[in-house]
Amino acid sequence: MQTIHLKKFGNVLVSRPAGREAFNAIRPTLNQDEPIQIEFEGVLTVTPSWFDEFLANLAEYAKGNVELLPTRNASVLAALPVLTIDRDDKATLVIQKFLRENG
Repeated sequence: MQTIHLKKFGNVLVSRPAGREAFNAIRPTLNQDEPIQIEFEGVLTVTPSWFDEFLANLAEYAKGNVELLPTRNASVLAALPVLTIDRDDKATLVIQKFLRENG
């Protein structure tokens, strides 16, 4: 199991380009065939655009084998439902699973 601690990218995560850059930075360190967890501890805020770019690329790369660890972070909890609207991709499945288990 691999865990990505999002705080390594900063405690305020904003903008689509920054989310893409974060994914591109972490991708070489990941084993595509191993489950990946995302840890939100230490992150103050994350925008839907940053998280969409990061998670969509990560979920596609990991073939949907991504787990969002439980969090009480209000910005994360607010962003996740927004990211499932009018979509049908691996990231949406990851988010829906999180919302079912933690909602």
